[in-house]
Amino acid sequence: MSSTTATAQAMTMQHPAPWVEEADGVFRGGGVKGIALAGALAGFAEHPDKPVKRWVNVAGASAGAIIACYLACGRSAQEMVQLLTRTPFGSFRDPPGGFPGGVINLITRRGFARGEVFERWFDEQLNGATFAQVSKAAEGAQDDDWHLKLIAVDVTRRRLLVLPEDLKDYRLPKGSGLIDPAEFPIARAARMSMSIPYFFEPVELVHQDGTQCQIIDGGTLSNFPVWLFDIDPSRVGRPPVRPTFGFTLTGGRSFRDRWAPLKKVTPWPLGFAFDIFHTAQDAWDARFVSRSTRVRTVTVPASDVATTDFNLSEDRQRLLLANGRNAAREFLDEFSLDDYRNTFHARVTTANATLPR
Repeated sequence: MSSTTATAQAMTMQHPAPWVEEADGVFRGGGVKGIALAGALAGFAEHPDKPVKRWVNVAGASAGAIIACYLACGRSAQEMVQLLTRTPFGSFRDPPGGFPGGVINLITRRGFARGEVFERWFDEQLNGATFAQVSKAAEGAQDDDWHLKLIAVDVTRRRLLVLPEDLKDYRLPKGSGLIDPAEFPIARAARMSMSIPYFFEPVELVHQDGTQCQIIDGGTLSNFPVWLFDIDPSRVGRPPVRPTFGFTLTGGRSFRDRWAPLKKVTPWPLGFAFDIFHTAQDAWDARFVSRSTRVRTVTVPASDVATTDFNLSEDRQRLLLANGRNAAREFLDEFSLDDYRNTFHARVTTANATLPR
């Protein structure tokens, strides 16, 4: 170790970086298990020494998109807990005409459920908010940018989408002009991000080249986009002014677990297709877990709760919330801002509080 490095480390030990009570957050998908992430948010707000009181930029995929949207629209962590514990998840299963109609809908429209009940409900929760309400334009941003980013997938064009910015390349099926991202309803974008393949109908958009496109669950390609707000100082010329924390889940039961017993009695092409699908869901994010990701990621156990346990009991809800709070406390107890590095190995600086958010 050089004398310069040793001196720098000694100064850090004597003068640790001051705590920043605001952060950016990225939330993993996980269906109903996302209640545990709400518990972790509450744990961050309640920590006695290292609280996070404001989430500046937020992002998510699938169920994580719901949390990100709610925070971006000004709701608190406690309000998030109250929302998710009273959410009528069971009503989101809205197949037309019950189960038989859902099967017909799956065959004809690529999804068992319509997804319309969720979208109407969430739009009411957000008071009809559009992306204009989470824009950075009023803060002097040079380019179109937003405090909220959601992940979706265009399976027709084989493209990972970051919403809302990528919406400008599409138009609505009955629209004449390209979509203005600022005017797009946030609830509609969340509906796109959480369109679980085969369970919910894909959202249809038309690409500017005329292609009819099917938009599905962002978790299909990147269920944990913790890289979204990272800044490369060598390219932009400035380090980040706050940390980005990732919130992810471990354990619980997924579609893969429910599919396993049936796999033995189904034709191999169908089983092989599901294996490919689940690999696409998990492999990229698993490969991308570097040290910079691990040091800033809260991992919350989901116990044995399944992604689609829509009729979760109050006891199971309380268990998930407690898991989240405990995981947040343990994480922050050990977390050091001096050890933080993002994907580009950039540290947080507090030298210039006037830098753009």
